[in-house]
Amino acid sequence: MSKKKKLCYVLPFFDLEIDTHHFYLYDFIKKIADDFDLTLIIEKSNSDTKFFYNVKNIKVQKFNNGLLRVLENFYLILSARLKGNKNFYIHYSKVSALNAAIIARLSGARTFYWSCGMMWLFGRDRLLGLVLNLVSYLVTGVEALKTGYVEHYGISADKVKIMPNWIDLVRFRDLDDNIHSKYNLRKDHKYVLFVHRLAARKGVHYIADIAKDNKDTKFLIAGGGPYRKKLEEEVSNLENVILLGKVPNKDIPSLMKVSKIFFMPSEEEGFPRVLAEAMAAGLAYVAFDIGGVKEISTDKQQEYIYQIGDTEAMSKSIDKLMKDDELYQDVSRSNLEHVKQFDIHVVKNKFVELINE
Repeated sequence: MSKKKKLCYVLPFFDLEIDTHHFYLYDFIKKIADDFDLTLIIEKSNSDTKFFYNVKNIKVQKFNNGLLRVLENFYLILSARLKGNKNFYIHYSKVSALNAAIIARLSGARTFYWSCGMMWLFGRDRLLGLVLNLVSYLVTGVEALKTGYVEHYGISADKVKIMPNWIDLVRFRDLDDNIHSKYNLRKDHKYVLFVHRLAARKGVHYIADIAKDNKDTKFLIAGGGPYRKKLEEEVSNLENVILLGKVPNKDIPSLMKVSKIFFMPSEEEGFPRVLAEAMAAGLAYVAFDIGGVKEISTDKQQEYIYQIGDTEAMSKSIDKLMKDDELYQDVSRSNLEHVKQFDIHVVKNKFVELINE
């Protein structure tokens, strides 16, 4: 039996009740632990690390802020390197990426840094630029973002690797029987669902206009964020909008199951995992053409992807898909087939290949 390759994976945050995409990293780490001699560094943890039952070497940082955080992080990564780790995979954390890149460059190791967003839309991030130039490889979700990172941060295309986001399709097969009572939903309704952080770049300011144009349809809005108070004001006179607040990711599959359409009016996206979730639940979706949205969508689904700000077209599509069941089922079937390429087992194999190159 061949000896497993050592890999050090740096996880920024561990919380099983989290409502963000980090939730998906946890099961993925358990999957890859079967393929590597894995060292897991967790920058901050709110849950019991026994969840990672098959990871033998877990280090949780004691300090979460300031210089002590940086120094402790450097020490943990250096310790992992001294124990023979030659490959470091960092998810989003620029501090860990910078420390790992410095140690790797001085000792002949490699760093893989995951970043999957249109960061350049928010101004020049010099620290990110430094990280991208120091790490061995940038890993991102779609070709559209690869092009963006190369153009805006001046890195070589050769150092950018593509690996899609993933979901566990099994999670989207069944409905939690308690979901209706938990969120006070009616079983005789099919909802239109929004799941995202409530921020302007996620298109929350379009929600009220879209809901106004579809007054006979109930809209579920899941998420929290800085736009929450303003959104409450914008929809205060709309009886068809239900604000759920923050929803833990573990409840998202069931919310998808009680919905019929997903809508995403975002103005900034990378590889939006929520669209993969929608596909896995058999939903049709309407979205704006941003980041990798078209790239990950089927030909049938691309007919319902529009230019940013075109809420009229989005509203009409929601109405059309709600009323035309044959059309809806056609899109739904194509999405269910298409999403199989993003299953966690398929992407795990891509990850293993990436590290073993």
